[in-house]
Amino acid sequence: MVDSEYSIAKLMKKNPALRQEPRYEPAAVIPLRPEPSLMDWLKMNNRLIPREVEEIPNQIDDDREILQLMDAEEQSYKDDEE
Repeated sequence: MVDSEYSIAKLMKKNPALRQEPRYEPAAVIPLRPEPSLMDWLKMNNRLIPREVEEIPNQIDDDREILQLMDAEEQSYKDDEE
C-alpha cells in the first residue's frame, strides 16, 4: 500500500493537473475555461477564407422558358390531330 501511495504522490508532483479525490464522495466540478468558439478563433488568426459569391440563376426566367417550350409542344400536337 505504501508503494502505491508513493507512486501516486510521485505522479502528482510530475503532473500538477492530477489530483486525488475521495472514492465515495462526489467529484468536484471542473470549471470551464473561457475559450473562443472555432469561428472566433478562425477570424482572430486570419484563417477564415471568404466564399466566392456565386450567381444564383433566376428561377422565374427558367420557368418562363419551360412554359414557352411546353406551349410550343402542345400546339404541335394540336396541329397533328387536325
